[in-house]
Amino acid sequence: MMRFLSVAFAILLSVNLSAQEFDLEGGIRTGVSNGLSMRMYTGPDTYSEAMLLTRNRGVQFAIFLGSTDELYQVPMPGFSLSKAWGGHLGFAGTKVRSLDEEYYYTRYRRVPVLGIDYYLGLNYTLNRIPLTFTIDYKPFAEILPERFLRINLWDFGFGIRYQFSTKI
Repeated sequence: MMRFLSVAFAILLSVNLSAQEFDLEGGIRTGVSNGLSMRMYTGPDTYSEAMLLTRNRGVQFAIFLGSTDELYQVPMPGFSLSKAWGGHLGFAGTKVRSLDEEYYYTRYRRVPVLGIDYYLGLNYTLNRIPLTFTIDYKPFAEILPERFLRINLWDFGFGIRYQFSTKI
């Protein structure tokens, strides 16, 4: 019982400390590119973000540099718009079809990919709890060895990020 009360007190104490300045966010992203994200604010409205994403039976590491603008037109506080440019590097799976003497089969082969990304996100930050919910759009273009260019304009996603402070 004492353990439960101490955990509940710690949670309530952290919820009420909203005067703290958060400069680091970590979370998850869903969509065509699923994965983990870590965002570090480098200024009042600029940030750099690293994502470890899975897509097309492979893993890509993406880095973004961007800015966040508050949306004052929305009557509810907490909404912001994030825009960023970046790139990714990693591996993806591609289909290889083979026609054997008796069988026609498909297998996947890993190939390296290199590409550029754009990020546009509508963020909502809760007032009392350090959570940010995001609906985002992340189109990308990448170079593959087997076909020269692959472009995906339909990478919409949803993300949840928890806010941290590196300042004590």
